[in-house]
Amino acid sequence: MIEVEVKLPVSEPDMVKAEILKMGFKEAAFIQERDTYFDNAGGGIRANDEALRVRETKDYLTGKIRAQMNFKGRKLDDQTMTRQELETGVENGEVCRKILQAAGFIPASPEVVKERVMLQKDNVTACLDSVHGLGEFLELEILVPGEAEKDAALGQIEAILNRLGYQISDTVRTSYLSMLQGKRRKSCGRYAGSVKGIYRGGCE
Repeated sequence: MIEVEVKLPVSEPDMVKAEILKMGFKEAAFIQERDTYFDNAGGGIRANDEALRVRETKDYLTGKIRAQMNFKGRKLDDQTMTRQELETGVENGEVCRKILQAAGFIPASPEVVKERVMLQKDNVTACLDSVHGLGEFLELEILVPGEAEKDAALGQIEAILNRLGYQISDTVRTSYLSMLQGKRRKSCGRYAGSVKGIYRGGCE
């Protein structure tokens, strides 16, 4: 499957949600997602602009927790987050993380934790994300079987963005993990050396 996706920082998520509901979207879920990303010892997965993760999802309405493993390939264009996605459910997220570490994969820090409101209309999923340590974002996503359907799906997403008053150029192509790591590096650079050794252990 190809995941056609854009990610947009938003300052007023409640207003964005209201506009999306006016378009005919229906609220489908309110969940928390906890993502642990992994790389091989040489750092080749992230160096190739790919992603390997274990995700645990808690449904706030039912209390149920489920887990899955994902692999995302390289981005397929220079404007969006569109990429191949492979996904499968796993019985136990903690055991899955331990298996990957036992096989030599290294967990990235920090974990990415967010509260997500999911809304659905036909084949389009809209996610309003409150990401711990980052803020508020809107993701729009369509899954298509192959690259032949990618451009049509992107056109649908672009039309929704335009109705919200945004353009594709307003979106970002950086993962939440990379944003969090970049924020941490800036913080470490600002304070490193002010009190010798205190911040070095948490900095890359």
